[in-house]
Amino acid sequence: MGMHNKNGRYNADEAAYIKSVAQRNDDAFSLFLARELTYIRTQVLQVAKAPMNAFRIFPVQTEVPAGAATAMQRVYDQTGMAKIISNYADDLPRADVVGKEIPTKVLTLGDSYGYNVVEVEHAQFSGVNLEMYKAQAVRRAMDIKINQLAWFGDADAGVTGFINNPNLTAVTLPADGTGSSTKFVDKTPDQIIRDITSLISAINVATHNVENPNMVLLPTEAFDHVVMTPRSQYSDLTILEFLRRSHPDVRFEKVGELDGAGTAGADLMIAGRFDPDVVRLEIPERFRQLPVEKRNLEYVVDCICRFIGVTVTIPMAFSKASGC
Repeated sequence: MGMHNKNGRYNADEAAYIKSVAQRNDDAFSLFLARELTYIRTQVLQVAKAPMNAFRIFPVQTEVPAGAATAMQRVYDQTGMAKIISNYADDLPRADVVGKEIPTKVLTLGDSYGYNVVEVEHAQFSGVNLEMYKAQAVRRAMDIKINQLAWFGDADAGVTGFINNPNLTAVTLPADGTGSSTKFVDKTPDQIIRDITSLISAINVATHNVENPNMVLLPTEAFDHVVMTPRSQYSDLTILEFLRRSHPDVRFEKVGELDGAGTAGADLMIAGRFDPDVVRLEIPERFRQLPVEKRNLEYVVDCICRFIGVTVTIPMAFSKASGC
């Protein structure tokens, strides 16, 4: 296999550093490693991977500067509504002071990859590339951690996950399935449609029809069941197809993170308005690769991410139900 960094691009400062710490007067070695790291860094940012559900479901925002130590999360309730005023009114309501501000830490996530001297020398001698999978694995590991924190949080780090947000409207599913079950697999299509409609309606009720959900998230078993089960023995539609026709503005998505995420390990479903003004995944800096460092016989690239979490500005725009 030919060399992939054929254009010879490299970071001159990094090449100089490698030469200074390599304990060898070898320009070729330094330039080779610098070129390889330049190419690997670029490719790791460009390689397309199937996105984690957090990146697919939550609007991602990077407005907070990467160097910030804290950020303010603003949470609003349904007060602060506009009102009809007279031409001479001086007591206009203030929407900007409604709700509360919560200071939140900006966390730093870290991981690293590296190549030992033997790996570099072998690649240089053989005229092949350094293996990119190490760098790709770090990027993947960072995204997995972001996804985990977004959904489930971390109590020790003071991060509240979206699933654990205590302010989402809770809906109780009727236990009228076979054997007094709440699970969809034990219910009739009519009962399932009723349960999902109740989840959606709970948001309309809580917000007096101000907020309208645009997405319903279902756990694996429940989603697969509504995909495969007919609406009735007389219908060509599945339950999911019927729901999509009944709620044309609502997306229905399978989210594996909801498996066992409800009360007492039950499956969880969530409805809500997943728009940036209501909920967002805040990541000041998603992935940065620091300059290479020599540690013993290895050249190491540290990688960091700056992370805040999922901010829900209007909790009443969401509802959840366990046991589906």
